[in-house]
Order: sequence, then structure tokens, then C-alpha cells
Amino acid sequence: MYVCLCHGFTDRQVRAAVTEGAGNTTAVFRQFAAKPRCGKCVSTVRELVDEAKGGCGGPGGCPCGKRG
Repeated sequence: MYVCLCHGFTDRQVRAAVTEGAGNTTAVFRQFAAKPRCGKCVSTVRELVDEAKGGCGGPGGCPCGKRG
């Protein structure tokens, strides 16, 4: 699924960027030589980074409430 329509990258590409070492949203955008334009994708990229790193929110559960 496309995550960022402004730059045309997908959820798979975001997960691959994290696997290659991008540890946060800024690093993911840097990996694609891009900066957020409209900003609508930033929260989704953040969630994908957290998910790909193995958790969301660390030890207290998920602060976004989407996962238990």
C-alpha cells in the first residue's frame, strides 16, 4: 500500500528502510532523500517504524491504542 503519495513510497519500502537501519520517521524520509510535504503520511510512517522495530510504545503497551 502506498504510504506517501507525495513521494510515492510504500509500506514495504518503509519496513525495508527500518531493516536497513532507519530508526525513526526522519531517518526513513532521509533514506528516500525526501522531506514530508503535506504531512499526512507522517503518523503512518511512525507506526510502521514502531511496528517494524518490534513494538509500539514499549513496555506500557501501545499509546496509539491500535494494538494491545
